[in-house]
Amino acid sequence: MFNIAKKFYDTNAVLLLQDKLLDGKEKFTISSTTLVELEHIKVSKNKDEETKYRARKVLHILDENPEYYDVVIVNNKILEIIGSSGLENTPDNQICACASTIDNVLFVTNDIACKTIAKWIFGLNVSSVFDNGNEIYKGYQVIHGDTNTINSIMENMDYSKWHINEYLIIENTDDDSSKEMRFNGETFVTLKLPPSRFIKGKNSLQRCALDILNNPDITIAAILGGYGSGKTFLSMQMALYNVQEKGRVSKILGVREVSGEGKEVGFLPGDIENKVGKFFEPLSQSLNGGEFELQSLKMSGVLDTNVPFFMKGTTYNDTIIICDEAEDLSESQIRLIGTRLGNNSKIYLSGDYKQSLLNKTINNPLVKMCNEFKGNEKFGCIYLGEDVRSETSKMFAELFAK
Repeated sequence: MFNIAKKFYDTNAVLLLQDKLLDGKEKFTISSTTLVELEHIKVSKNKDEETKYRARKVLHILDENPEYYDVVIVNNKILEIIGSSGLENTPDNQICACASTIDNVLFVTNDIACKTIAKWIFGLNVSSVFDNGNEIYKGYQVIHGDTNTINSIMENMDYSKWHINEYLIIENTDDDSSKEMRFNGETFVTLKLPPSRFIKGKNSLQRCALDILNNPDITIAAILGGYGSGKTFLSMQMALYNVQEKGRVSKILGVREVSGEGKEVGFLPGDIENKVGKFFEPLSQSLNGGEFELQSLKMSGVLDTNVPFFMKGTTYNDTIIICDEAEDLSESQIRLIGTRLGNNSKIYLSGDYKQSLLNKTINNPLVKMCNEFKGNEKFGCIYLGEDVRSETSKMFAELFAK
């Protein structure tokens, strides 16, 4: 018999869920602190009208349906839990401490501060609101809080819960600073980034991606992310850096699936370049010199392009393979491309399963590959979630997302 986790909602979660609190008639738990916060929010002069309306609506739902939820009261026991954890007596800490008294609990919130406290201080399983349960390996974890909270978490860190080459991003609310580190199997180490004159990450996740692509020991790099997150640009720029600046390899091969299993390409007019050239425009856009630089690199023998179907029987030595739009590859294609790697070669796979034309679930072959390889010292993965092209681009990336 399955032991189903009991859902515990914080104030942020119930405000977001509203009517959906009763979906499936599944019983849940909240803290008495949440009830107090809702009462304050509904009349607060510091809250907008929509938030106040949400608070009133949630209180009405709770009042009309008491049989669907339990309340953990903040009492001396809860205060003792907070004190013994070295925390201050704040609403967030009260809520997390209440959740910690429940066996097999799933703490649900979109509040990053509450997530940090629940996960790192109280060791709870956490989930985002509206999470569909499709867990993918993103290659990083975040600690968000003040200096005291961060220090407490780091002092009691359980290294057994970390994968080799997984990243820790620390966001300090005291000074709005951020710091990134990589777990090497024993401890956390600082990132080794290329010179900023060559390329500079725009945020923490991009800096982690650059560390992966700059690590000579990582031969399989998965740089994932949504529209405009920089996955193709970072991969292409770092491939050039490894060839032209560091001399680690001598050649770059751009690979992309262009049509079904690739067989249909043969029916297009012209030679292989005519057939598939247009599909590699994203690579040229990732070069400072655009199409001119792309053609120059091809003429010099530094860069070549291909599709999976035409790679059978070949071996690529001393090469970086950049596999763009990898979310549209089948399992057999990923295996085919990966088994072409010869001596002193590595592969960069960029893509986003949410954009896949074939499979937008956790069963996407790219996602399955990342989940299978995590913890291998030769593998590194990072999920770039933020659109960095422009604010307008970000608006469209978020359109119809929910």
